[in-house]
Amino acid sequence: MKKIITTLLISASFFLGSCLGVKGNPKPENTGFASYKVEFAGDFDPGTSENRLEAQGTFELAINVTALDYDGEIVSDYNETGEVELQFGKLNSVKRIEFKNGISENFAVEMKYSVDKERIVVHELVVDEENSTETSTVYKRTGKLGVSPEIFIEPATISEIQSNNSGSKGFDSKYNGRNITLKGKEMVVIAVLEGGFYLKEVGVDDYSSIYLYTYSTPYVDDPSVGYTLPVGSVIEEANGSVYEFFGFTEMSFPTFKPKYVEKNGKTTILVDKSLVPEPYDVTDILSSSDEMEKKEALIVSVKNVHVEWFNENDDSFVEYGQFPVTTESGANIMVTTLYTAPSFNPVGERDRETKKRFNFTGVLKQHTSARPSNWILVPRDSNDIEEVE
Repeated sequence: MKKIITTLLISASFFLGSCLGVKGNPKPENTGFASYKVEFAGDFDPGTSENRLEAQGTFELAINVTALDYDGEIVSDYNETGEVELQFGKLNSVKRIEFKNGISENFAVEMKYSVDKERIVVHELVVDEENSTETSTVYKRTGKLGVSPEIFIEPATISEIQSNNSGSKGFDSKYNGRNITLKGKEMVVIAVLEGGFYLKEVGVDDYSSIYLYTYSTPYVDDPSVGYTLPVGSVIEEANGSVYEFFGFTEMSFPTFKPKYVEKNGKTTILVDKSLVPEPYDVTDILSSSDEMEKKEALIVSVKNVHVEWFNENDDSFVEYGQFPVTTESGANIMVTTLYTAPSFNPVGERDRETKKRFNFTGVLKQHTSARPSNWILVPRDSNDIEEVE
């Protein structure tokens, strides 16, 4: 019996030793370059979540980058190439970074369109032998990298997103594709329609409004306002991905945080319709895309227009209800009443021998493929259509 027990103990000890490793027989360790340590050079202050850097078009700073091994020690014989990028914003400076004896010091970084939070990322590069030629060297990333401490910047504003347009892509925001948090500026809901809502920066006239596409009627858990986000709601914070839909700037998959107040002993959303501005008359600027862009997503009006001839079998009318109206000076803008003011009959107005004239009010959208104008006015309801006597 003792022999059997002894044999079992020896077998168990051998099994545990195989799984856990035994002293004198260490497991193999990784060697060589493991990652970069990225630090700010000089006296650059990255700010804090409580004390953020003032937002600006460009931030200039420098970094020190060190190549480290798996023990966190400098790789003194590391003389390779890396690539610098930003986690969110646009790098406006040289991307390739060279290392000598494991170190690259005072590498200049110029950040553009950085808001809210930012980090500098350094990737290791190696030569891509398969795609390189005698005259052209192609690099690829290895997956090893280093990341700087976080840089805290003031959140973006609506006017910041809308006014920074790309010349190469018409009026597309340079924040296109970025996840953005709007915070710190007073914002008010000016319209709720088309599966989303229009949010305006209070006290700003141009580039001050943006559409938040919630994919359905924006819901709020507040029975005192009826569970639908009401016009005039003050919004403390909104977050979403900036997306250009044929020239129309949206924030997709948004979240939003209304401002709440105590009213009659209950907590409810602050609704202040006095913050919603009067419609802006765009009748005289319809032919200026630059001026119209400033009013995108705002509530606007066109005065004394008639329904112009259009093909009722055209897809733009059949699918979206878009039809052109013309001012006294001959300028055009598209209008769509299909879902918001269905009682209006554009075909009937088109076919009148004596044209009626109307004032149309609504939110201003853009669609770069629309014709004869790529600007589209969407009435909020039938009250936004007024017949001119």
